Amino acid sequence: MSALNPDQVVTVAEILLVLAGLGIIWAVYYGSDRAELPGEATIPDPAEADDTVPNTEGRTLV
Repeated sequence: MSALNPDQVVTVAEILLVLAGLGIIWAVYYGSDRAELPGEATIPDPAEADDTVPNTEGRTLV
């Protein structure tokens, strides 16, 4: 037997889903102001050698 009636279970579920949604939104947008946007990337100098170790800091699609 549950300690909550069906209306209370629905209310608790709604509150948890709203909090989960806010958590997901925060996770997506946290630090996004530092993201490199299209058109803002610097063009490397072709005379310089490529880095031997790739830069793994920041956001990637991998």
